[in-house]
Amino acid sequence: MNHSSPHRFHLPLSALLVLLLASCTPIKTRECRRLIQALDQGTTTLNRLELTPLTGSQAADAVELSVKAIKTISLTDETIISFQTRAVALYEQIGTTLRETSGIATMVSNLQPTPKGLQTRNTAQTQVAKAIASIKQSTEDATVLLAEIEEYCLRQPEP
Repeated sequence: MNHSSPHRFHLPLSALLVLLLASCTPIKTRECRRLIQALDQGTTTLNRLELTPLTGSQAADAVELSVKAIKTISLTDETIISFQTRAVALYEQIGTTLRETSGIATMVSNLQPTPKGLQTRNTAQTQVAKAIASIKQSTEDATVLLAEIEEYCLRQPEP
C-alpha cells in the first residue's frame, strides 16, 4: 500500500506554515516600528518649530519632508499600508492648512486700515479660525491613528 505518500508532504507543509506564521510577526513588528518612527520624527519636527501664522510656511515645508519620509517606507502588511496611507493624508492636510494659514497671515500683515482692509481682515480671521479647527481635528485624527497602530502592532498573533 502506498498510504505514506500523502503524509510525506503533510509534515514538511505543516512545518513550512509554522515557519511562515512565525516569520510574519517579526516583519509586522519591524514595519510597525519603521512607520511609528517616521510618524514620531514628523511630530518631533513640528513640535520643535515655533508655530505662528507667519512661520506656517516653514512648518509646512517640514511636514512635506515628513510626508516624503513616510511615503518611502516599504511595507508589505496591508493593514500597516492602510495606516501609512492615512498618515500621509493627515500630514498632507496639516501641511496644506499650515501653508494656507501662512498665506493668510502674510496678506493680513499687508492690509491697509481701510473699510475694505478691515473687511478682508475679518474674513481672514474666520479663515484662520477654520484652519486652526482643521489642524486640531487632524491632530485628534493622528492621535486615533497612532492608537490604532499601537493596538494592531502590539496585538499578539493567535496560536
